[in-house]
Amino acid sequence: METITIIILTITILFFVFLGVKEILQERTKKKLCVICLSITLTWMTLLVLLYLNILNNKIIIALLLGQTTLGIFYFIEKKVKEKLKIFRLPFLLTLIIIAYSLIELTLSLSVLSLIITLWTIFILIYLFQNNRRANSFVNKLIECCKKW
Repeated sequence: METITIIILTITILFFVFLGVKEILQERTKKKLCVICLSITLTWMTLLVLLYLNILNNKIIIALLLGQTTLGIFYFIEKKVKEKLKIFRLPFLLTLIIIAYSLIELTLSLSVLSLIITLWTIFILIYLFQNNRRANSFVNKLIECCKKW
């Protein structure tokens, strides 16, 4: 059986297992759980361990699954933060991507680290000066960037 078939089957099985025990898990954790998210996250974590142990060498499927978790975290956090903090969408998402990449490659270049620190610094400065009349218009554009498609 192909690796991708086994992985899709594993996610499907985990989905139905977690769906069956969702109430018990939610009672214990006191948090709402997404069984799809849990199934995919557990799968890529397992695949990542297999990658580290040189049992699996397919980084593509791990990257795809990690990307889904990354975007899930992004949307989860986006729903929870105040509107004015949504200015940080881009640096936050890029930070998640860098973390995911680092999990797969076990490395982080100084240039990408410098870039993300610079980006966060710029966005923090924009945030701090958002009450300035000129900056306010730009801040609103940053906050509204993903709305009204």
